[in-house]
Amino acid sequence: MKPLYLEQEKYPRVAVTGIGLICCLGADTQTCWQRLVEGCSGIDFIRRFDASDCATRIAGELPPEYYDLEKDSFPKKVFRQSTLSSRATLLAARQAVTDAALSLRDMDLEKVAVITGCGGSTYGDELVFAGDGNRPRRRKVPIISHGMLNALSACVTIEFGFKGPSFNVATACASGAFAVGAGFEYVRRTGGSCLAIGVDTLVYEDTIRGFNALMALSERNNDPHKASRPFDKLRDGFVLSEGACALFLEPEAEARARGAIPYALITGYGAHSEAYNIVAPEMSGVGMARAMERALACAAVPKERIGYISAHGTSTYHNDVAETRAIKRVFGERAPSIPISSQKSMIGHSIGAAGAIEVAVCALTLKHQILTPTINYELKDPDCDLDYVPNAARPVVGLHAAISNSFGFGGHNCTIVLERWTEDGAA
Repeated sequence: MKPLYLEQEKYPRVAVTGIGLICCLGADTQTCWQRLVEGCSGIDFIRRFDASDCATRIAGELPPEYYDLEKDSFPKKVFRQSTLSSRATLLAARQAVTDAALSLRDMDLEKVAVITGCGGSTYGDELVFAGDGNRPRRRKVPIISHGMLNALSACVTIEFGFKGPSFNVATACASGAFAVGAGFEYVRRTGGSCLAIGVDTLVYEDTIRGFNALMALSERNNDPHKASRPFDKLRDGFVLSEGACALFLEPEAEARARGAIPYALITGYGAHSEAYNIVAPEMSGVGMARAMERALACAAVPKERIGYISAHGTSTYHNDVAETRAIKRVFGERAPSIPISSQKSMIGHSIGAAGAIEVAVCALTLKHQILTPTINYELKDPDCDLDYVPNAARPVVGLHAAISNSFGFGGHNCTIVLERWTEDGAA
């Protein structure tokens, strides 16, 4: 049997050359990244509906500047024919395509795939509200054509004329990461390129009440900015949020040929199904560990090379303990020395968007050599005893490789391996 590193040679290296990031912290990549590095929280009181009789009255809604961007980007008729999720998807896709400096005229559009990851928000939001984020109004759009989950990828293909495979991945909280993983595999297998997008806009009354019924959400309504606190002993649930993130993936050789400068390389993807419970993780962390191990094997990256972990880190008791145990299973004695952080401490849990956002942040971390913090980490939990980059960003030197974890309801576990890109390739 050939060593893994020799098997890797037959595949093209996959570069991330464009990012479009929208979340509760901002409506563009640079703003979101800067605020993440600064440790800002995008969690606030819910504006979209009257949540006064809900157990949870806080969320990470899309910010006012997003609605300004929508207004400037689409004619009025689009709002009558689309959902919030589809518009956010298109705007993130446009940003990624622009960021990648693509020339559509020079591309083989037949080989560009569009893969979206969405947990299910397209079917709900068209029945509820639209507006400027502060003064919502009821409206309806075509429920069949725009309620389909595949409408997200279809809208993007229609916008740009991309004619490769297009479909949606629905694996709950890990949907965005699985979309990136599927895009990575497509690029490696075919030599084509892919726009991988995660999106969800689920901050609606029925969704809040549904998650409250599962006792999954934080009820720290008196202090929204402090509510999401992954790995902290006083965590009491996740904070629902919204977002969209698009990543343009292409063979590194093609990126070089057209003069593009990648943010990072994606070198591995691992997935695992726990076959355990529809909402609860298996507490030993063995399933999460398997996803990490498979991703590392796919990348042919030694465990010793991983210098940062972007955690799923939801701020729920069970997930944070299980993920900590999984990291210890994989990395053993090295686990305490590997910095780990959760962007959800600042932007909450955007479900289908979360995994894509976190892969994008990993790519930015490798490019800029600075770790985003886990804010609100104040009281140590003896069951969560690793280095969670508490409360302040951390500059690093020589960070070569990182992993991003995403774990979804239903036991859908996914890990993406990224490596730093330099002129000579992965550092």
